[in-house]
Amino acid sequence: MKTMDKEFFEKWFKAFDEGLSQLKQEECSKLFSKCAQQCSCDALKYLYKDLFNECNEDLDKFFLRLNEKKDLEGKVIEPGKIYELIFTKCGCPLYTHAKINSNNLCECSRQSMKCVFKNLVPQKNFIIECTESILAGNKKCCHKIVFYD
Repeated sequence: MKTMDKEFFEKWFKAFDEGLSQLKQEECSKLFSKCAQQCSCDALKYLYKDLFNECNEDLDKFFLRLNEKKDLEGKVIEPGKIYELIFTKCGCPLYTHAKINSNNLCECSRQSMKCVFKNLVPQKNFIIECTESILAGNKKCCHKIVFYD
């Protein structure tokens, strides 16, 4: 990349980070919805779908098996209903390469998980809440997923 391009993008991403920090969750949801769809497609292809099938589409087994994966943990809080999906490091290129530090970036991860679970269990309703975030100063990113009728 040319020096001029690099300088432009460094300034642009710095301004983007500052602007992102000022957005509300609803605005972040809209902003990251398409990015999240792309990330979830990749995650579905390379991780979640195969693992879910190996677990015979059993959510309890699936979340427990996530602990076998690098930088990922799963917890069963209430069998068949409440789970936690935990990332032990942030792997988003907007964080790792573009240095976006706003914890509003975690909305992209939440939106991505919505896409994943809509694909894995389309017959179920659920809500996903980010309860901890590396970008907010926590040691991990934790998303609570509650399935309901």
